[in-house]
Amino acid sequence: MPGEFPQRPLIFVAHPDDESLAFGGLLQRLPVSLVVFATNGASAGFGLERKFGSMEAYATLRAREVSRVFRHIPQASFETIARPDGSRFSDMHLFEELPEAAMCLRGIAQSFAPDAIISHAYEGAHLDHDACSFLTMHVAAALSLKRFEFPLYWLDGRGAAVRQQFRDAPSREPAGQLEGAVADIMEWHLSEAEIACKKEMLAEYQTQHGTVSEFLPGAGAERMRVATTEGSSFSMALCRDYMYQEGRPRFYHTRHHRLPAKTLLKKFAEFEEWRKHRKDWRP
Repeated sequence: MPGEFPQRPLIFVAHPDDESLAFGGLLQRLPVSLVVFATNGASAGFGLERKFGSMEAYATLRAREVSRVFRHIPQASFETIARPDGSRFSDMHLFEELPEAAMCLRGIAQSFAPDAIISHAYEGAHLDHDACSFLTMHVAAALSLKRFEFPLYWLDGRGAAVRQQFRDAPSREPAGQLEGAVADIMEWHLSEAEIACKKEMLAEYQTQHGTVSEFLPGAGAERMRVATTEGSSFSMALCRDYMYQEGRPRFYHTRHHRLPAKTLLKKFAEFEEWRKHRKDWRP
């Protein structure tokens, strides 16, 4: 792997399974790494409480899946950010509590002392992914850390999911390009043994089988790049709206439950104002 790759990164992801989807191979190669989860991975309002008995039971099951995944990569460790009272942030609601999330992430990063922080690219597809991208920008700046980003998925003009390709990158590699040589994208291919281990990791996420299966065709390649987003990037919407649930709907037609993208941008702007008046947030 190229010399610019971090050797002790903090990898900040929105949900349990994002780390394995994006970096199931890289996590096997790194000598030490810390994966930090932003949410408990339990989305309220989608009928999961009916299937698993309660949202608490579902969140506990998700946590057990994480523990099993990390048995495959013993050199890596994990944590989950939390509110001051120890409670976890809920799936799809991270954007509502950005200051609390940022303070916790910053504290974890200071304790771990990584050589870089890696997180989601700003893609305009999932509320939590974009909130993580925003938080990472601020924490990396506050701690003077190198910042990298990875693609997970976004929707094209027809509404089809584009998986693990950067939104602003060419759709095809120019003929004759070497691995990892396209623009500033660092890409690596996994060995058969690494792919097998990655698939075993993903198989541990039994509650996410449907989602995980959609990413399996691309399991053999992983990529990231130096983060390109800056403060002004998060004042522009990349989509019209996001899937979102505030509570249990009468019917579970989730396509009818959306949050305007401008609501997320407003939360980003509110965080910027909060940060300006916090002495303890300055580098």
